[in-house]
Amino acid sequence: MISRSFLSSIAFRLPFAILFICLLVFSLSVIAIYGLQRARDEMAAYGLQAFSSLAKASLVSRQVSDLVSSAPFLMNAASPYRVSSESRAVVSQVDGLLTMIGRDAEEPIIKGFASGRIVELLDLIRTQTQALARDADAAQSHKAEAAAALGEIATGEGVKDGGLRRQLNSIVQAVSASDSLFQLGELRRRYVVETAAQQGRGEPDFRISPAELRPYERVFEAQTRYLLQMFGIRAAVSKLHEVSRDLSHATETQSDAVARGLNDDLISTSDALNRLLIIVAIASLLVLAMAVFSIRSVMRVSRGIVSLSNGMNALAKGEKNVGPPTYRGSETELVRLLDAFRAFNESVERVSRLRRTAEAAARTIRSTFRNMNEGIALFDATGRPITMNRRVIDLIGKSAVSRKLPLQRFVETIPEIDPDLLPTPTQDGYLQDRSVIRHRAEGQQVTEISLSRQPDGGIVLLARDVTAMDRQEAEAAKAQRLDGIMRMTHQVSHEVGNMIGIITGSLGLLEREAGFNDRQKRHIARIRKAADRGRALASSMLSVGSQQPIHPTPMDIANLLRGMVDILEIAVGPKCRIELELEEHLPTIPLDPALFEQSILNLCLNAAAAMPNGGLITISAAQTGDALLVRVKDEGVGMTAEAVDKAFEPYFTTRGDQGGAGLGLAVVYGFVRQSGGEAHIHSTAGQGTTIQLTFPCSTC
Repeated sequence: MISRSFLSSIAFRLPFAILFICLLVFSLSVIAIYGLQRARDEMAAYGLQAFSSLAKASLVSRQVSDLVSSAPFLMNAASPYRVSSESRAVVSQVDGLLTMIGRDAEEPIIKGFASGRIVELLDLIRTQTQALARDADAAQSHKAEAAAALGEIATGEGVKDGGLRRQLNSIVQAVSASDSLFQLGELRRRYVVETAAQQGRGEPDFRISPAELRPYERVFEAQTRYLLQMFGIRAAVSKLHEVSRDLSHATETQSDAVARGLNDDLISTSDALNRLLIIVAIASLLVLAMAVFSIRSVMRVSRGIVSLSNGMNALAKGEKNVGPPTYRGSETELVRLLDAFRAFNESVERVSRLRRTAEAAARTIRSTFRNMNEGIALFDATGRPITMNRRVIDLIGKSAVSRKLPLQRFVETIPEIDPDLLPTPTQDGYLQDRSVIRHRAEGQQVTEISLSRQPDGGIVLLARDVTAMDRQEAEAAKAQRLDGIMRMTHQVSHEVGNMIGIITGSLGLLEREAGFNDRQKRHIARIRKAADRGRALASSMLSVGSQQPIHPTPMDIANLLRGMVDILEIAVGPKCRIELELEEHLPTIPLDPALFEQSILNLCLNAAAAMPNGGLITISAAQTGDALLVRVKDEGVGMTAEAVDKAFEPYFTTRGDQGGAGLGLAVVYGFVRQSGGEAHIHSTAGQGTTIQLTFPCSTC
């Protein structure tokens, strides 16, 4: 059973009203379409039938008129041949009229024209005309028989008496041309008189035999039958003329009947259209009334919905003290919406706070994702990209269009990543645990790339620039290695110094004694010289091990370098040139002048050795922050990465047997480290070398 609340709901009322209107409109449309279609068909049929009937009736009337007008020609026809041809033409016209009227058809071709009187008259005309044609054919045969007899008379000898023969020939010629029985009788009388007079002479030579008169008799008989036949034809034509007049009168009467029938059909169709118009008007009024009722209901409901919408929008905008909308209708949905509005009003403030918090968090996450120093990219289980920030594109070395590339193509420029680890649309890949690799680009940038599998099968790619960290790690490892070498060198030099001290002490005791010959003295002097060289070597090893005593004093590096130019130019030779690039107002720093000069000299000698064909050696000094930088730059053959890594190690040299023990850079490194600074080499094979000495500046 349908509940009262459902009957009063919008879900029932509006669809019901709309459905009712649709049904009314549909019914009205069906009625109108059916009626108009019916009227159109009837009007078209009536119009077509009217035009066809009128046209064909006119044709029938015209043909009947032609038929009637042909009667005088039959009446006046003197030739049997013409009578026969005209009769057959009339028969053809009658057959055409009977076919057009549709005497034997179930549906007449011309509606209302198949009356019995017209058909009866047409049948009578057809019968009489056919009989007339037969009579004309018979008269024509009689005429031909007379002509044959005349031909026989003309070609035969006939009557022996020439005068009589000419008289008889003249008579039969007149007989063949006669057109009345009276004229034929007069000619017959003349013929009898002439033949009787000839027989009355009694002369045997001039007597006429019956055989000689037979052709003349045949002419008279044939012409007599011909005239009798033509007399009958004229009588039949007179009757046919009367029948034709009756047919013309019947045709006119029937045409009037056809016109009246068509007029009645048009009046009936007009009445049907008027009835249809009344039905459509009534249905339109019903539709209008239902539409007014539905519009009022819709307007009432729409006002309630607008009121509720305004209240909801006010709550959504954060307005406070928004009262419930007013609605006086009984629609169930709107009543329930009012109750829901009150509940919504109570929770809107809490929802607003949650929304503001969520929006702030989303903005923070988006900003962090876009601006984070590390690159991040997310891919689904088939390797298709989900999202990524700009940093990961820069670190991988791709362009902006690579955002749509699958994972394998995205990292194809990283040879350290095995493609089989990565998923594709056809395989899952072998990546299970977190995989971390380091990629070193051509520009010495080092990128750490981390790939990890998510629980849903997706891939997270993290990339960060670890160039500085890698360099620090390399420098730390290098410093640790060099420190170990330095400690070992210090220990070796200490032990060697102790042994050389024992040797020199013993030599001193020997030199005080007398009694040595010259040869022994030369050996003792050679031992002394070797001991002195060992002491100097031990001293240099102490310098390498950062254990030799230094005497730092405040010094102006700019003045010191300017004073060394002459010595340095002599040391590097004529092929090389020395150029100074010194900033003004450089600070004074505590350094050992002798060791500093020795370090600069060693660096210039190494630079000259790297330029066998000569070149420019640039010595620069500049202040950077709280440090003083001294650089020695050459245009030589440069160094490989492996050579740069080992250059500060003692006894390492790239000159082989061309000289150098490999202690020059080791001494410089030991001096700089002992002074609290750092030494770095920047070099590329074939592009020269730059050695940078960094000294702390406490007064900067």
